Amino acid sequence: MKNFIKYDFYVQLFFLITGCLVTIIKGWDGWILFYFIVGIPQLISSLVRIFLKIKISPLFLIYGITILPVWISLVILITIGIDNEVTAIPTYIAMAAFFYSPFMALLYALESHNLYQSLK
Repeated sequence: MKNFIKYDFYVQLFFLITGCLVTIIKGWDGWILFYFIVGIPQLISSLVRIFLKIKISPLFLIYGITILPVWISLVILITIGIDNEVTAIPTYIAMAAFFYSPFMALLYALESHNLYQSLK
């Protein structure tokens, strides 16, 4: 568990820096890629943390409550397709996340850092 926390911090930092560099290099197209470059590893990390029963802070809990519905909404939008009656709510969730998820990604990386520092 201690090794996972250490490696998880470095992985989160790597993908956060990579996402920022892609955003700077590619401009608007990079901004869209940022969500996937940073978000997918954070989603995997959060799921692993839940199953490994690693200490969950209030910030981590807020992250899960705000970000996991976005991924569920994207899966619904991709699998069902464009049907306005069925996908209205998931579309609104994904659009709202467009604004708050970069801040949540940064907070998640900071929380990983704090957890890593507490183990030293």
